[in-house]
Amino acid sequence: MTLNASQRRRSGPARASCALVAFSCLFLLLSCSVGKKVRRAFGGSLPIEVTVHDDINDQSPVAVDLLIVYDDKIVDDLLKIPAADWFVKKKQFIADHPSVIVQGWEWVPGQVVDPFKIEYRPGARNVVLYADYHSEGDHRAVVGSPKPFRLVLGERDLSVEVIQ
Repeated sequence: MTLNASQRRRSGPARASCALVAFSCLFLLLSCSVGKKVRRAFGGSLPIEVTVHDDINDQSPVAVDLLIVYDDKIVDDLLKIPAADWFVKKKQFIADHPSVIVQGWEWVPGQVVDPFKIEYRPGARNVVLYADYHSEGDHRAVVGSPKPFRLVLGERDLSVEVIQ
């Protein structure tokens, strides 16, 4: 079958429309839950924002540890550990679990923290945060799989807000 000139001209825009629809579907797929799996599979940079309340921790600095965990079983163990125990036992935990990435900071009341990024390897399963407050409590937060978030260091506890 041969196409005349008129039929060939019509097939060009039709092909472009199909390509546009296919590209749009691919974009939607990658921006939804599949995107989370793709980010986990390839690793990358984890954007983080930090807000520090003026009256945190009885007007004292607060140490914060961020853990990037690559094994779901380790996450289950971490969720049983309150921050006070984490900061006492972290050296041994790091020695026992070298695949866990641990990054730590200390922020003072009211400190302004510029947004930053943490690099992570392929296979990251979860992000866990601990804050060393003086008050009673677990002082632990779970982000889930790596995704941009804001850490809010409140007066007596921390919280996490996922950034869209």
